Amino acid sequence: MALLVSQSEAPNQAAGAVNPKWTWRRIKEVLAAYAMIAPFMAILLTFSVYVLYFGFRMSLRDAQGLSDGSFVGLQNYKDLLWADEYRARDFWLAVKTTFTFMAGCLLTQMPVAFVLAYILNHIPLVRLRAVLRAAFFLPVVINTVIIALLFRMLFNPDQGVINSFLGLLGLPSNIDWMMNSSYVMPLMLIAAFWQWTGYHMVYFLSQLQTIDPSLYEAAKLDGASPRRVLWRITLPHMRPAITFAMVTSAIGGLQVFDLVFLLFPNAAYGPGGVAKTLVAFVYDQGFSQQFLTGMASAAGWLTFGLILIISLIQFKVLGLGKHGEA
Repeated sequence: MALLVSQSEAPNQAAGAVNPKWTWRRIKEVLAAYAMIAPFMAILLTFSVYVLYFGFRMSLRDAQGLSDGSFVGLQNYKDLLWADEYRARDFWLAVKTTFTFMAGCLLTQMPVAFVLAYILNHIPLVRLRAVLRAAFFLPVVINTVIIALLFRMLFNPDQGVINSFLGLLGLPSNIDWMMNSSYVMPLMLIAAFWQWTGYHMVYFLSQLQTIDPSLYEAAKLDGASPRRVLWRITLPHMRPAITFAMVTSAIGGLQVFDLVFLLFPNAAYGPGGVAKTLVAFVYDQGFSQQFLTGMASAAGWLTFGLILIISLIQFKVLGLGKHGEA
């Protein structure tokens, strides 16, 4: 009987108990936590969320300079894509230049960065490996302004080192690299290659060092060829680093601006604007003589859409997140 009474009273006692999350102490803890993150949230809402909202709102208006303009709906987007013949041609040329640069960065930087990381990972001397790693990574910490000025000096048509070296070899040495449209894209890719290959190499090297050596020993005992070891062991374990490097490189290529702005200052993004990228196009629309801020905002949102699509495609193709990967 006592057991039955105790069991019948237990639900009533549980029902009458105070929920711990509604105690005054708990409320004070929650309020203190929100008070601590309030400054960050205010900054985030002001400089991120509100800026995005304001930019999208402006893209739907014929804003010009500080003038808010009137609501035009999707007209700015239509003008950029097809309605305005001149502006659409300029926009699609910028898209072509940007995608060519992005693809060139992926095709040149990724393989070389992986080969360098693979070689460094097999160097037995730790000090030599550290010195080479620092040497390859050094261009990453150099400001893009300095890099652009450096390559302008190297490829100067009159006193540049490249033309002087070509003259020593008996080759044509009066090439105006900056004003020849055929050399614009190679020059951009060379500068980006020198600056960012070491960055990707460091990520590849760190990922290579996490692979369990026993896997290579087991493959060696099984008589696996180096090519088979590369495809069956190394590359599958390298997928997270490869995905990260390719996504960040693609985003960086789609957002490039400072390099082309400083590399071709006297040629307006190269002869005929062949070096004008999407971000450079946005800059020109927003800071031209007419200050078409509404058009620039629309171009910025189109650029964001392209970056998002490319990133999602890369994640889908490379399969990041499968088989327990982070």
